[in-house]
Amino acid sequence: MSRARLDGVKMLHHDEMRNYARIQSKMLEVLMKHGCKIVEPPSFADYDIYGQFFPHLRREMVKTIDADGSVLVLRPDATLPIVETAAREFPRTNQLLKFGYVSTVFRKYSGRSTYGKDFLQGGAEILGDPEPECDGEIIAMAAAVLAAVGICNIHIDIGTAAYAYALFDELFLDKEAKQVLRRYLGERNLVAYRGYTALLPLRSDCRRALDALPVLFGPYAETLTAARTYCLNSGMRSALARLEKTHQYLGCAGYTSHIRLDLGVTDPLGYYTDMMFKIYADEALCELVSGGRYDRLSTAFGIERPACGFGMNLNLLYEFMSDAGLLKDAEPSLQLAVSYSTYDRQLLIDLFNWRRRGFRVAAYPDTAYIDAGDCRLCCRYGDGVYHKDGNILTARELEEFMRRCDDGSSYCPG
Repeated sequence: MSRARLDGVKMLHHDEMRNYARIQSKMLEVLMKHGCKIVEPPSFADYDIYGQFFPHLRREMVKTIDADGSVLVLRPDATLPIVETAAREFPRTNQLLKFGYVSTVFRKYSGRSTYGKDFLQGGAEILGDPEPECDGEIIAMAAAVLAAVGICNIHIDIGTAAYAYALFDELFLDKEAKQVLRRYLGERNLVAYRGYTALLPLRSDCRRALDALPVLFGPYAETLTAARTYCLNSGMRSALARLEKTHQYLGCAGYTSHIRLDLGVTDPLGYYTDMMFKIYADEALCELVSGGRYDRLSTAFGIERPACGFGMNLNLLYEFMSDAGLLKDAEPSLQLAVSYSTYDRQLLIDLFNWRRRGFRVAAYPDTAYIDAGDCRLCCRYGDGVYHKDGNILTARELEEFMRRCDDGSSYCPG
């Protein structure tokens, strides 16, 4: 009985796995240099918790029923299960925790030429550090991951949700009105935003600041100067002062020329409490990294703990690297494939000896088919010797040929 193919579900093949492994290795190396402990977040999470903080993901979550009847989801994100586990296992609120991860998350994604129902997410979370320098480290860490895989032409857009939130407080709006403003800003829907704010009864200075908010974007110094002219309270001034310290940290890390300021950024869900950032690369269709400060998330698990982090979709990063020519070229999975009509002790000994010396070799019956592109060398075994292109070769001679192929020798038998 034939079955319909599941859309968005695929197997990664040898060369894809090789390149993903290289990306993961480079990323984890950077995270560990910053003192992160590498963790694997819990695979399952409580549905209601995700519904509270990420209601927009409800339709995308993969749900299941636990033995006790409770509704669970396969993690659609890594941050929340890490924060929840940390609250339970490390309850001391001033304990500094630095976690890094590369884990599969289960929700839909789409890129220029790829899409799926799950993807590999990599990132870092720093818990217990409230300082703006921590925000700077998170951004620098993310930029260093991109540099490690060969992506250096980047733009870092930083902003702070606290600036907009402090402005909203000055307007004496109800919760619903603030939510509408956050949503339009998050969607970059300037027409809807302007139409909505035009109906609000506001003082002239409040209207001036509110109208300017979505277009406070551009070169860091110029935009910061403009933003200061719209400050109406200490909260707005404090948000900019904090952001300045993060900018100074990034300057010391060598990223001054890469930074743009975006104060129109906000979080429609109110998840982020202060600094927010995105990193773009030249020719990329969307951001490669996003993150920020989320100081209120731990309160859902009974603990007050500041936190900051970033995440990146490694499947979309892979797609960008492929388009940019940054992935390693395909290579055969085998250095030697040996066909045989009779499997004997000598062939078995030769195979084990080659593998012990680090060679990738396999034997297969001569009735089976093997793709020639999967191996650098092919030969046939029979009567205790190896046959290649009309020549009889010993195991030692084949080993020498494999070495020459690895060394890039001009002579490598086809």
